Amino acid sequence: MRGRAVTEGEAEEMRAHLTRVALRLVDKEGRDACSLRRVGAEAGISRMTPYTYFASKEALLDAVRAAALHALSDACEVALGEGGTIADRLRGVGQAYVRFALSHPALYDLVFESHGGGPDHDAATARYRRLAEAPLREASSLGMIALQPERLGHVLWAATHGLIGLHRAGKLRHGIAFEQLMQDLGDTLAFGFVPRSGGSG
Repeated sequence: MRGRAVTEGEAEEMRAHLTRVALRLVDKEGRDACSLRRVGAEAGISRMTPYTYFASKEALLDAVRAAALHALSDACEVALGEGGTIADRLRGVGQAYVRFALSHPALYDLVFESHGGGPDHDAATARYRRLAEAPLREASSLGMIALQPERLGHVLWAATHGLIGLHRAGKLRHGIAFEQLMQDLGDTLAFGFVPRSGGSG
């Protein structure tokens, strides 16, 4: 006798559950430890069941990648809610990004791997960018920065990503604390791009 058909809602719930299990596995042991069979075992179901919901390991990792971006966005949302001034909120978002990168290095690396993309990843990326650029858009509306928020957001992201890479590689050994350098970098870049008379954005 065949069992009843799984509803779309049930299928979505199972995909979300398997994604959470896979995210924890990648976070703890790295992406190579994450296989469909291993995720099934960790989820307490048949090792073959995940194949019903994900066509391949890469499809599962794509889902984990989107979930990791949402986790980063959650941290940014908390930071934005805690900050008082625009500068506080901007620093808070930057600190949330760095904390995520250093606390969850395997997930952080996964986010920047080549991947299949898709609507879930696009939505997760758009949410993160919206939150990360929020204090820059506010500063722009008040005439505090000269560059467009999207452009300045990319400058800050590129510089922060580079700083994280140097820190993880053990290259920051020049007599200044990582935390101080991170603050100086954010302050210099974010509020160095202020409008100047006769200048152009």
